[in-house]
Amino acid sequence: MSTDISPEQTIILAKIRHIEELERLDTCIQFVESIGQMVHQMQAERGASSLYLASAGKRFASERAEIISKNLALETRFKQALTQHLDQNALADAKQLTLISWILLGLDQQTSLRHQITLQKISFTDCIESFSRLIASLISLIFEITDSSVNNKISTCLLTLYNLIQGKEFAGQERAVGSYIFGSGSLQLPHQQKLLELVAQQERHFELFSQLGGDELRQAWTALQATSLHRQHLKYRHKLTSALDQQPLKSSDADIWFDLCTQLQTEIWQIQCQLIEKMHSMLKALAHQARHDLEQTQEYLNTIAAKRSSTLDSTFFNLAIPVESALNFQAQDTIQTYPIASMISLLQQQSQQIADMESELADTRKALVERKQIERAKGLLMSTLGINEMEAYKSLRSMAMEQNRKVIDVAENILALHKNTG
Repeated sequence: MSTDISPEQTIILAKIRHIEELERLDTCIQFVESIGQMVHQMQAERGASSLYLASAGKRFASERAEIISKNLALETRFKQALTQHLDQNALADAKQLTLISWILLGLDQQTSLRHQITLQKISFTDCIESFSRLIASLISLIFEITDSSVNNKISTCLLTLYNLIQGKEFAGQERAVGSYIFGSGSLQLPHQQKLLELVAQQERHFELFSQLGGDELRQAWTALQATSLHRQHLKYRHKLTSALDQQPLKSSDADIWFDLCTQLQTEIWQIQCQLIEKMHSMLKALAHQARHDLEQTQEYLNTIAAKRSSTLDSTFFNLAIPVESALNFQAQDTIQTYPIASMISLLQQQSQQIADMESELADTRKALVERKQIERAKGLLMSTLGINEMEAYKSLRSMAMEQNRKVIDVAENILALHKNTG
């Protein structure tokens, strides 16, 4: 059996592998789309469950039952999408698989949670936290898939999607808490404080979404903020955030609040679908471009082979030809390719393309790493000071402002001090 292998064969293989990466990435996006659908429907079930508990089981029983029925069918489709994702995507690493295991465990035990809610054997707070835990695990999986993406444009879109869904999740929690407050007929300060924290958290993620989303998505978001629906939502939010402790509230406002929040969730969902469609279109264009590049490379190699002379080629060892940057995959503003059609000029071009992609991806990777560091610092503050997540983030921001530093710098300093003293 022949063991000869040529640079022509491996450069073609590199092009084919790039196409395969894009195809695997498309499967990832389909799975992420399925995750988003699960999150959306679980948020609806959480909201209905909160109204059911607030009314002591007198209201929203049938609506909740209908949502649960839809969610059971959606869980089946989610598991099918998960199976396809794992079958076709070798990039699902140990971290992703561990998160998936947590999610599947939560889905398996959701029947017990639903039974407790039906029997009213669970408190409102525990109900919200239970749903939020499962939703949080799904959103974390989106983040980990983003972290493993090999394409900068798609990675940026996934990071945009993560912030939109995370902001939407805090908005969903706001719907549930507000529904319970209105439904219970009076305000309790701990619930109001939770509401204020949720408002601050969703605004932070929606701001990041707007920064990353590009003009089209930013315009859609701005248009939503200008609607009468958004103004009505703010009006009822003000009722909740400005009320005094134990102040009576109209329980009938629970329905209005729930409907307003649900309509807003639907509008955000439409923007989410728009972003998913953008990724599908982007991947389709990238795959088309990659296939065209493969065809051009093959034609180029055929041209080189037809012109190849009988003399020995030593261009690799021609020290006048700059290849060191190409060997190290360093991005350059201008590329000095070998002027004659040859294998070396093709490899220079290929190395430059990879360098450009890696350089662009580094910016997104930096944002992901910074988010992880901030989350770790928050967790450390929560455990050592006995505070909640929002208080930990406020503490980080306050320290950053006092020291005139970035939040990420403060977070890294906290982690470094803990490591040195631990």
